[in-house]
Amino acid sequence: MNIVGDDYLRTSISQNGYFIKLVFNARAAHFFPYTTDHRDASLPGLCYRDDSIGDALAATIEPTQIDIRLHKAFSPLQVKAILERIEIDIGNSANSKSFDVNYGGKYLTAIKLNTCDNEQGPL
Repeated sequence: MNIVGDDYLRTSISQNGYFIKLVFNARAAHFFPYTTDHRDASLPGLCYRDDSIGDALAATIEPTQIDIRLHKAFSPLQVKAILERIEIDIGNSANSKSFDVNYGGKYLTAIKLNTCDNEQGPL
């Protein structure tokens, strides 16, 4: 899986009061600042558009909470599997933070996201 913005994610979630956006599908995940619209964060093979038109999901990340917009093309089981892949690809450490994940307004799962650079230790 192609992960873009994982350094931004780690830097942001190591601080208090963050609000991060995420666009993702089974091929890629892009973490970016809240000041950018989801539809403006497209990459090759990763395109979010309103009303379930694109091939990607849109999410927001706040302390302890990830909210994912409902997309007609993705079942809850598919979303959970993609999140597990993101969790593995980003890595896990003693500094990982736990997040409850909602999909379409309903609780889906819990995941942990790594807050440290595996090469350099905690940020």
